[in-house]
Amino acid sequence: MNLDELVNSVPEIKLRENLSRWVREWKQDDKDIETLAYLIGKWHGNVWFQDTDSSNKFHSEFQNFKSAAIDNIGGLTLNERLYWFGLFEVWEGGNEITQNRLRSKLRANA
Repeated sequence: MNLDELVNSVPEIKLRENLSRWVREWKQDDKDIETLAYLIGKWHGNVWFQDTDSSNKFHSEFQNFKSAAIDNIGGLTLNERLYWFGLFEVWEGGNEITQNRLRSKLRANA
């Protein structure tokens, strides 16, 4: 499950839209993946799902995403990083400055 799928897994429309806004802003700024993990954790800790099972499921899915995409970032290719974080379109449509920003965001500077 990549970042966009994680956002779309939130069953409540208002919560999903709110998280989507946070993620969209992160995709456009210069903050890295550690900040993203912090933002999602903070978001989840400050919202109320109508159903505890849905909240627990989201938490579990987030932990799986974090483990695969963030904690394991050093073992991923640039294309895998772009997939995990839903940034292919930004990369393809971006100029050199945008691509360098994404490399930095995804810790792919080498």
